[in-house]
Amino acid sequence: MDEPSKSVLMGVRGRLLLSFLGIAMFSLVAAVLGLYSLDQVGGALKRITEQRVPEALSWLELSRRVESIVRAAPALLVVKTDRVREKVSSEIASQIEQLEPYLRRKESYNTIEDREATADVLRLIAALNDNLERLNRLVSKRLAIVDLRERRVRDLSRANSIAQRMLSPGERILGAQMADWSRRHESADASQWSNKKAELVDSIINLIPQQRAALLVDSIQNKLLEITDADSAERIEVLIFPLKKSLQELYEVSLVVSKGAKRRLAIQIAALEELTVGPKSLSTIRKDELSVITKAENLLDINVRLSKFLTNRVGFLVNNANSDIDRANLQAAAIQKLNRDILIGIAVLSLVSSLLIGWLYVGRNLIARITALSDSMLAIAGGNLRAPLPKPGGGDEIGRMAESLVVFRDTAIEVEENNLRDIETARRRLIDAIENSSEGFVFFDPDDRLVLCNSRYKELLYPDIDVDIQPGTPFETIIRRAAENGHIVDAEGRIEEWVTDRLAIHRNPGKPRIQRRKNGQWILITERKTGDGGIVAIYSDITDLKLREEELTTKSNALKETNTRLKNAQEQISKYIDPHLTEKIFKGEFKAELTHQRKKLTLFFSDIKDFTQFTDSSDPEDVAILLNEYLGEMAKIVRKWGGTIPQFTGDSVYAIFGAPDSKGLREDALACLRMALEMQEKMKSLREKWWNQGVQFPFQIRCGIHTGMANVGNYGSEGFMEYSAIGLNTNLASRLEQACQPGEIFISHASWALVKDDIPCEEVGTIEVKGFHYPIQTYRVLQDDVDTFPVSPN
Repeated sequence: MDEPSKSVLMGVRGRLLLSFLGIAMFSLVAAVLGLYSLDQVGGALKRITEQRVPEALSWLELSRRVESIVRAAPALLVVKTDRVREKVSSEIASQIEQLEPYLRRKESYNTIEDREATADVLRLIAALNDNLERLNRLVSKRLAIVDLRERRVRDLSRANSIAQRMLSPGERILGAQMADWSRRHESADASQWSNKKAELVDSIINLIPQQRAALLVDSIQNKLLEITDADSAERIEVLIFPLKKSLQELYEVSLVVSKGAKRRLAIQIAALEELTVGPKSLSTIRKDELSVITKAENLLDINVRLSKFLTNRVGFLVNNANSDIDRANLQAAAIQKLNRDILIGIAVLSLVSSLLIGWLYVGRNLIARITALSDSMLAIAGGNLRAPLPKPGGGDEIGRMAESLVVFRDTAIEVEENNLRDIETARRRLIDAIENSSEGFVFFDPDDRLVLCNSRYKELLYPDIDVDIQPGTPFETIIRRAAENGHIVDAEGRIEEWVTDRLAIHRNPGKPRIQRRKNGQWILITERKTGDGGIVAIYSDITDLKLREEELTTKSNALKETNTRLKNAQEQISKYIDPHLTEKIFKGEFKAELTHQRKKLTLFFSDIKDFTQFTDSSDPEDVAILLNEYLGEMAKIVRKWGGTIPQFTGDSVYAIFGAPDSKGLREDALACLRMALEMQEKMKSLREKWWNQGVQFPFQIRCGIHTGMANVGNYGSEGFMEYSAIGLNTNLASRLEQACQPGEIFISHASWALVKDDIPCEEVGTIEVKGFHYPIQTYRVLQDDVDTFPVSPN
């Protein structure tokens, strides 16, 4: 082996590896002992958790379930029907079947005591199961006896009812005879009176045996019913003796009643005797039922004793399991103590070995050399490239690290010198770039002292003055000098206040600000904070932009004034021309030319019924006021629903829908009709208002609507024209308005076909219209059937 390989093998790495291998051997021994301990403890715990604990829990659960079955068994004695008995019996049988998984563990027992106890448990459960089956059969038998008893009780009730009905006619006959006797005894002579009295006495004598028989029948029934509720056979025997005596007395009474009653009473006596004595008598049935109940209760007592004995056997098995668990715990504790002592010894040896290695080799050799090497590296990292270094050599890794550190230090010194040269070059380039910028540039340190600025900054801050600003000059001194020299317009007369405000803005820069100078210049100042708290600012001359902005503002104000005049003019013109046309004219969408087109429109006419009579009987001023108010309200409604008013003629309103703009033929017709409905409603409110003002004339309007082709456009001359629609269909709409009654709305068939799904109407017949060669079908709008109409055309 060559010399370098030997040096590496016995270097720091080799020595530390050898030391750690020695310590690791102690750890390996400790790990093996720990695994052995865990294996032994795990075996003990396995015997406890996988065998004895489940066995104990299984026996305890078995005991609990058996006790539950024993507690549930008495429920069989109180069932009333076979269906309930079968349900309860099925539930108990299901619980017994659930015991089977707990009984299978008998195969895991090895000791004689456990096997004998397990066999006892199996025998007890088998006996318990057999008792429950016998109990189920007894309950079934008892239910059959109860059913027979109830039938016999019904037979008893039927026999008693028949006997009572048979004996009661005698009482009714005696009552009738006594009433007849009372009615006739005053008017009858002595001989008749004696005969009647004799008949009454005979009836009374004959009735006495019957009443006694009825009482005996009731007594026999009550005693038989008492037998059905008797709680012992001795009590039944006590009740049978007076019952037999009553039967004998009833038999003797039956011998002295009338022949008809005697025969029927003998039948009922035989029925009662059968219910009293004999194999199907109520006493025999009740004795059988009591016998069954006694046997069932004995079985329940046996089950309770079996359950207690089973609990005792299960307790024995659980105690054995607990004993095994305790022995396993003691074994595990002993193994743990032994292994703990061994591990403590190994840990002490490992600690002593580690202390010796650390003191003899690591502390006295490695730590001292590494500390010296670390101090040198920290000094170099702190910037002291000429700090003393540990001597290289030693032949190990630390010696080679010292050699590498020397090479690194020499390289770092060379790189530092190169970087200083590069930084100086970059600084000169940055200063040249800033100086040649068209914007003013300035940089202040965190203490607000000047670090760097270009000549453009000086020119913008001190125009026409050659001022030398040295680095380190405070920002406050620079701006105060500019304010005192009169360069800042805002600082005139308030230099101290302005300086204070400017310092606050400078120290918390935000959005760019515009500063006005005395020579008419406008400067845009943009300031930003640097990461170390300094301030960088850019000063831009925006005088030309500001002058153009003022020029644009002047022109904009002139345009606003022109728009205002045009808007006022539009409002005034719209009072003479329909607002829709006015708006289109001002937008350039409508030309004042004598042109027209043929288009399908919905045409509307309305007027006030007998308005001429009102004008003849009223002052012209009052007429004008009312007419203007009426036409104003109607015009608002027309414009609201999108209609166009070509003209007003007196009190008549003419409106068209579908020109100059259309929403569609059907929507135009619906809008026109809803407008007419709103006009009628508005007329009602106006009529009430004028009535309260003293006008007694009954104002009502008539409305006519028709949809058809018409010529629509500008009519008149080049100097004066109006927008309107003319044609034969216009005349038809006017005729519909004239044909309808006041307060109504008439529409043509063409309009009805468009609105019939939304507006209810009724057919009113036909009218003749000049220019039409056929009658015109007319419809009346059912205003009262219109639930609501929209308050807005939207």
